[in-house]
Amino acid sequence: MPVANRRAAERALEVKSAPAMSGTFEWLDNTTVQWVPDRFWPAHSTVALSVGNLSTDFKTGPAVVGVADISDHTFTVRIDGVGAGPPPPRPAPHHRPHWGEEGVMPASMGRPHFPTPVGSYTVLSKERSVVMDSSSVGVPLTDPEGYRVPVDYAVRISRRGLYVHSAPWALNSLGVENVSHGCISLSPADAEWYFNAVHIGDPVIVQE
Repeated sequence: MPVANRRAAERALEVKSAPAMSGTFEWLDNTTVQWVPDRFWPAHSTVALSVGNLSTDFKTGPAVVGVADISDHTFTVRIDGVGAGPPPPRPAPHHRPHWGEEGVMPASMGRPHFPTPVGSYTVLSKERSVVMDSSSVGVPLTDPEGYRVPVDYAVRISRRGLYVHSAPWALNSLGVENVSHGCISLSPADAEWYFNAVHIGDPVIVQE
């Protein structure tokens, strides 16, 4: 049943945390509301939620932060401030900068006509396999840039279809150039590792 009085519903909800956090309510639809903190939840903090006589509490997990650097062609993952990720294969391809640095994975972001939007995101969902269809973002399948492809290890970070995902077809471009339609492309091994390490709500930052 749709919520008729959203303000009253928000007043009935109480969110407390240690350390204390400020934030706002965001309605996803007529029946679902979420409380969004003004900054990322600190790792390993306690959060308590109460609605009337009902209450629950939980702890946040480790800080799994992904940073996509568009000009550097890298995706860096740090867990609780420490670089993390699968070890690079040997021998290392020496023409790729940052190869072998802790937590740094070669990546490919959006090409000039389909730039990856700079900003801060949170992980919305994880899909082991998904079919990506260009028509969902306004590019007809009949267009030369149109596509409909199955993708593995897809981590969604925006409602408009921005993902971090496996891109085996782009292996030669990872760490070198940006060739995607906007998503953050990784090797299959790196994408699988990130898919298993990240949780819904974890931050992803895209920077120039």
